[in-house]
Amino acid sequence: MKKGFTLVELLAVVVILALLATIAVPSAIVISNNIKKDLYCTKVDMLLNDAKRWGDEHKSRLDTSCYVTMTVKELVEEGITAKENDEEGSYIINPYTNEGMDNEEIRLYLKNNRAQAFFVESNEELKDVCETSDVAGRPTSECAP
Repeated sequence: MKKGFTLVELLAVVVILALLATIAVPSAIVISNNIKKDLYCTKVDMLLNDAKRWGDEHKSRLDTSCYVTMTVKELVEEGITAKENDEEGSYIINPYTNEGMDNEEIRLYLKNNRAQAFFVESNEELKDVCETSDVAGRPTSECAP
C-alpha cells in the first residue's frame, strides 16, 4: 500500500489556499491603509497642537481678521516640534505616502484670545481624510508681512 496524497487532494488544498488568499490579501491591504491614514491624522493633530502652542506664545504675531502661515519645517526649526527623522531631506515623514511633510502649511489665527490652527493639505488623496474643525469663523486671507 502506497502512502501519500493524490493529485485531486493536492489540487483541492491549492484551491482552498487560493480562495483564502483572495479574501485575506485585499482585507490586509485595506487594514494597512486605514492604519496609515490614522497615523497620518494623529501626526496632523500633533502638529496642529504644537502650532497652537506656538501661537499662544506669540499672540502678538496673530490677528483675528487674517491668518499667519507656517510650515512644518519652521515648527521644527523653532524647536516646537521634535524632528523624527535625522536623515537629510525631511524632518517629518508622512506615514501614508512616506514623503516629507516639511513644506506642508499650517495656518494660525487668533480667536477668543486663543491661537487656532488648521492644516492645509496639498495631497488631494489625503485632503478630507482627517476630521477637520468647523470652518466658520476662520479668516479667509493671509496677513501682510
